[in-house]
Amino acid sequence: MCSPAVALGGLAFGSSALGAIGSHQSASAAARAQNEGAIKNYKYQMKIRAAQWNRERVRYANQISQYKQQTSANEGAYSRAAVAEQTRLNNAFKSAAFQNQSSLVQLTKLQGKQAARGATGKSAERLNDSVLSAFGRNQAIMAENLMSAQSRYKTQNQSLRNELISANNRAFSDVAIAPEPGVAPPRPVMQSGPSSLSLIAGLGSAAVSGFGTYNDFKAPQTAIPKPRIPLNGN
Repeated sequence: MCSPAVALGGLAFGSSALGAIGSHQSASAAARAQNEGAIKNYKYQMKIRAAQWNRERVRYANQISQYKQQTSANEGAYSRAAVAEQTRLNNAFKSAAFQNQSSLVQLTKLQGKQAARGATGKSAERLNDSVLSAFGRNQAIMAENLMSAQSRYKTQNQSLRNELISANNRAFSDVAIAPEPGVAPPRPVMQSGPSSLSLIAGLGSAAVSGFGTYNDFKAPQTAIPKPRIPLNGN
């Protein structure tokens, strides 16, 4: 049967030890819960980042598709306008060719009539000079018209080319900068929780507390007198 001091010391130790163990477990549970919450939040942030990146990629892919369609439309418009200018220039040369042929036919007819009439002398020369001068003036006018048509063709073609480049540049401005994934959230910092040394220290404190209680309540020791040994038989 143990003494009351031993029992009280044991109770004090047990109570302190349970408190130390409970505190250690509570701190460990809190650290574990905090770590789990940090990991869940990190995974959630990563999912949001992935979803945003997917949306950006889809949006940019649509913009690329629209850019290609727009540049294709621009090229088509440029080609049609260039063909129209080329057709206009060709028509100008055809018209000049017909006019030149008509002038030659007219000149030949006048010269034939003059020869048929048998015209000679200065009057015939003047008439011939007048016809040739008119023919020359017509030739000069046609040549000037053709030069103007060629100059206009070059100017219009350059203008159309500049418009095509400007339109393509405007379309490209929507896709000039490709999207990039957003900045990843920082990885969670894991809490280590209480170390086993702290539990050992708590149990050590509990042992000291129990021993102190035992000392406080143990019965005091009474000195027992030693028997007196008589000397010389006295």
